[in-house]
Amino acid sequence: MAKVSRKGSDAAARKAAMVKHALDKTISAIVENPAEFVVNPGKDFTRKRTLPLGRMLHIILGMGGNSLQKEISDYFEGSKEFATKSAFVQQRSKIKPEALKYMLHQFNNACHDSKTYMGYHLYACDGTKVTVATDLDNADTHVRGGSNSDGFNQYHISAFYDLMNKTYVDAIVKGANSTDEPQAAVDMINSLDFPEKSILICDRGYAAMNLMEHCNRKEGLDYLIRVKESWILEVKALPMKELDTDIHIELRTTQTNEDKIAYRNRTAKYIPGKSKFGKIKSSQCWDFESPHRMTIRIVRFRITEDRYETIATSLDRFAFPAERIKELYNMRWGIETSFRDLKYAIGMVNFHARKENSILQEIYASLVMYNFSERMTSCAVVVQAGGCKHTYRVNFAMSAYSCKKFFWERIATAILLLDEILRYVEPVREGRSDKRKMKTQSAVNFIYRVA
Repeated sequence: MAKVSRKGSDAAARKAAMVKHALDKTISAIVENPAEFVVNPGKDFTRKRTLPLGRMLHIILGMGGNSLQKEISDYFEGSKEFATKSAFVQQRSKIKPEALKYMLHQFNNACHDSKTYMGYHLYACDGTKVTVATDLDNADTHVRGGSNSDGFNQYHISAFYDLMNKTYVDAIVKGANSTDEPQAAVDMINSLDFPEKSILICDRGYAAMNLMEHCNRKEGLDYLIRVKESWILEVKALPMKELDTDIHIELRTTQTNEDKIAYRNRTAKYIPGKSKFGKIKSSQCWDFESPHRMTIRIVRFRITEDRYETIATSLDRFAFPAERIKELYNMRWGIETSFRDLKYAIGMVNFHARKENSILQEIYASLVMYNFSERMTSCAVVVQAGGCKHTYRVNFAMSAYSCKKFFWERIATAILLLDEILRYVEPVREGRSDKRKMKTQSAVNFIYRVA
């Protein structure tokens, strides 16, 4: 039976307690200096009420898939105090979403996640969408089509995910109609401080030379991005076989006679600068000087008898040969599985609001609680019994539920939390696969929640 190793239980419990202390300290920092996190500084949360700022943050962080009133009731369970939905909605309207995003960053800084791959920190960048209550007036999020004649509303979340430590580093949330994934990645790169040896791993939606150059100019950051075989002419011209080569490109943003001759002779490539007259997607624009010479390493490897994957990277081919590039790209799948846990174990598909600021609060709160649950779960050591057919791991959905109880202090100590987490383990069955089912996800209606 899986359990906490007695030899390491005290150290594991201390580590778990430190993680909770880090989150509590981050909340306290917001409560003690609320000016930049509330709508009306000097006025909001100045009176003594049942729902002060600290308590509001605790409730928002711990909300799951129940109705709003039941979430509030669960928080006050066993207490003489109580609050209505109306009081909660009024209080949450005073909190800026930036408070929860600040909490995500500060909580990460306090925890110092340290797992690496060959000394490198691995970050995957990808996006996911969440469907919210229909709002025909919100042009940024409203999408026509689907089974509903009114269409539906969606937000797009672009996120950086630490693959080795299984935590979200940063995220940018936009309406589905204003999504620009490469630009979101650029914005996050420019706003973050990366460790000395870091690698950004992306899928085909991020194949943009502008993004690659931002990585080149960010100290300590390399990139590994999957591209289409027809991405640019220099890649399209390569033979369809396994290879590892460099391509050289000269980029220009101007249209002089000299430029036009270079474009015709294919010795240079035109790429628009920032447009003064309209929006250009970042995958089609350039933020740097012109002309600029760029070298990109292209690695192509076979994945089936007749299919290949093509990778553009800045990694050194001697330290990272083609087989290691293939291994690194396969590790990107970790962010895909994390989106599933974020939505269904943490409950990010179950929103308790219609207003944009409140929805953004819940998105960032889900990212914080995902990180909290992963850090707690990593403290629980699953001891594998001899003779078992399968290797066992913690059930993350049950672990996240237990971590919420610990955060709300329904579980008294870290050692009791770890014991509860390890009651729920599941076998790891290698080699299973299932065809990906792509379908539109509808919003979970407010009146159809768990009783």
